[in-house]
Amino acid sequence: MNKKKIIYMSLLILTVLLVTSIYVSYGFFTNKLEEHGKLNIVVGTLDYKLSEKELVIPSHTAKEFKIEVTSLNDTDTKYELYYQMSRENPNLEFGYIEDTKDEPKGEIKKNAKKEITLYVRNHTENNQTITLGIEGGFINNDLSLSKGNSIPKLDYSKEKQQLYTIIEEVEKYSKNNEVTQTTTFTLPEDNSKLALLDNTLEGTVYIKKDGQIGFQGLNNNKCLVKRYSLEEVEEFTNHHDICSKNIYKNLVINGYGEYGDNTNFPALTYSNENNEFRIKINNETDIVSSIYIPIDTNKKYDYSMEVYTEMADTTNYIGIYQYDYDKLIINAPNIMYIPSTLTKLAKDLKNGDDIVYFENLSNWNVTSSTPSYERGFIFWNYQDSTGHQYPELTYSKNFYNDLFNYDKINKETNTITLTKPWDGGTYPAGTQVSQSSSGSTHNYSLVDGKSLTNSYQNYHARITGTSYNNYNNGTTFRIPTKYIKIFTWFNYKSQSSMLNASGHIRNIVFEEVDE
Repeated sequence: MNKKKIIYMSLLILTVLLVTSIYVSYGFFTNKLEEHGKLNIVVGTLDYKLSEKELVIPSHTAKEFKIEVTSLNDTDTKYELYYQMSRENPNLEFGYIEDTKDEPKGEIKKNAKKEITLYVRNHTENNQTITLGIEGGFINNDLSLSKGNSIPKLDYSKEKQQLYTIIEEVEKYSKNNEVTQTTTFTLPEDNSKLALLDNTLEGTVYIKKDGQIGFQGLNNNKCLVKRYSLEEVEEFTNHHDICSKNIYKNLVINGYGEYGDNTNFPALTYSNENNEFRIKINNETDIVSSIYIPIDTNKKYDYSMEVYTEMADTTNYIGIYQYDYDKLIINAPNIMYIPSTLTKLAKDLKNGDDIVYFENLSNWNVTSSTPSYERGFIFWNYQDSTGHQYPELTYSKNFYNDLFNYDKINKETNTITLTKPWDGGTYPAGTQVSQSSSGSTHNYSLVDGKSLTNSYQNYHARITGTSYNNYNNGTTFRIPTKYIKIFTWFNYKSQSSMLNASGHIRNIVFEEVDE
């Protein structure tokens, strides 16, 4: 091959390589534009300084970090602070708070500083580490992260964030000290006892002997509350001197009208003028709260409400609805029976049977005046959704009324002839059963079928423990009770001559008694 051909071939190869390189580069560039919709520019020559690059958060601790980002550039730029973790942890709350001086991304002047306030709550058993980094770009270009994660915003005011920190310290105190009765700390005077630094929050912290923590304080015309019953901190504008009420103890959400609306009481209208709830009364006006209240039947509770109505000489009821583990309402026939009638089925009871066979009916008695709810069966074999079976004479959804006439009990053969064939499914021999009964539909602890006054009156009751067969139902819980709701029945007997009068309610309180 001569010299000219060698030069020619060399130039041809170089030309092909150059064209291919341009084509590939252009293809890569346009692919990035199509894939992201914008050009991601991270300029390696831009330089920034971070005051902290690693945040270490001890176990069960809340901490605030003020991070300074300093631009070391001679031109205005864009920046974004990002974070990295070995793995995301749902038990770690992290982000910037709404009171931060600057946000974790934006524009920064040449040689200027930004201050970002970050907040972390570590709910885990181990120390956690978060690594910070910074990316930058020119002011006229869009900037998107090429590594790390954007820092989220937390919905915390400075006061809320500070209170979470206080609660963490109180939890530590509770673990390290034996609390035998409700202990209180007045803040900020007691800061040193709780190892708090730079706390400006005023109010009172309460620690119950079972470890529950409450707080209430007024700061910047905001009422901050941590209820015993809730994990979250609530913040209310201090209307109607609302922070003078013991919201932290009240299990009834919005029972004091602290939300300033009808939250938890959708059937009522909230009046901001008088901080009360109102309703126009019609035939049997039934009002029930919407939020379940978890309770422990081994504890004592005080229940109270201020109420009045413009209707005279009407029948009214005020009390609680009671619910089981599955939040199913507990009605009287679920827990009531005729005493001393407990027996067992002697034979299987199946659909189509006309006669039911028992082991002993000696104490089963009915007459021509016996009501239908006492002419039936309650089988003691009910199981909840967990598979737990309630013991006999406590609670069952398996009850049936109006099954037989007064003359169909045969005590010699221990049989009952039904008025129609059985269609309730199979109950095997040996199933425990009692003669059914009923009583008060609900717990009328505050008002039991009485008229109300025409001006506010406080009604009060203490409810504790359980009782068999619904005895003393106003002062005890029904045995399977796990939740309650507040209820009021106005004009139960429907006195129509005074309809559209108003009912007025305020200060609805259900709280555990401190002992």
